[in-house]
Amino acid sequence: MNTTIMKASIKKELWEFNGMLKWVPISLAGVFIFIPLLSLLLNGVEFSAWLAGLKHLSESQDFAGLAKVFFVATSALFIPFVLVGFLVQLHYFVNCLYDERRDLSVMFWRSLPVSDEVTITSKLLTGAIIIPAIFYSAATLLFVIGLVLAFICSVILSIGFDISLWAIWSSAQIMSALGSIWLTLIPVAIWLLPLYAWLMLTSIYAKKAPFLWAILPIVALVIIEAIVVHYLQLSQPFFGHFISDYFSLAPEKLVSSPTEISSSRWALLKAVIAQIDYRTVLVSAGLLFATYWIRVNKQES
Repeated sequence: MNTTIMKASIKKELWEFNGMLKWVPISLAGVFIFIPLLSLLLNGVEFSAWLAGLKHLSESQDFAGLAKVFFVATSALFIPFVLVGFLVQLHYFVNCLYDERRDLSVMFWRSLPVSDEVTITSKLLTGAIIIPAIFYSAATLLFVIGLVLAFICSVILSIGFDISLWAIWSSAQIMSALGSIWLTLIPVAIWLLPLYAWLMLTSIYAKKAPFLWAILPIVALVIIEAIVVHYLQLSQPFFGHFISDYFSLAPEKLVSSPTEISSSRWALLKAVIAQIDYRTVLVSAGLLFATYWIRVNKQES
């Protein structure tokens, strides 16, 4: 596969969704900056109490749980970006193949020397990897801005007020917390690959309302299966159990103690990796092949 053509195809996808992919993370980051500033302006801050608290913290030298607290705070910063990014991913996958058929731009793109394999792969990579990476980057940029401000405050406190916070910096394990979050990017993309492949299939197949085509067949199948299971008195619904078991993270499978998994910064990464199995490969491959087959054989009018 030609990497130059692949890069150009991904750039094309980013160009088509440029407004959403640029302004949504910027707006979200702006909210995180604006709200604390507004709260500070409206409520003010008791500088003496804040200074006394920092002095007590620097003198206590008890930083045993600081790394855990810092990781929780970092995760709290990333979670809104991840959730909003996931919604953007769903919107992208539902519309990435549908929009080009609706406005007939597919005719133009197919006239270019770009194979259908490259087109589908570029859309999959854009939605599964590039889009969440954009939102991770926005959260990371906000994280770095916060670190810079905290560093400036630490220097001022150290020089002007004789309050040293450098021991806190060394105990926070900053890079480890940030790295453990970024390492979830690829495993989560692989874990959710069946969902992305299903949305791409509905996007290439639906003539109208691709979102409803993505939701209604699943809902109808679950309801029909539940009725059949109830009246035939079967043990459990296969399809409903398959979906709930695959898409529900089960950290209790990894460790025996619930408190151990909740305190580990690698809990989410381990739980996601544990969910990736043969189902991921078989379902994703089948749905992506169906998407490719429709792309190749379906004639656009």
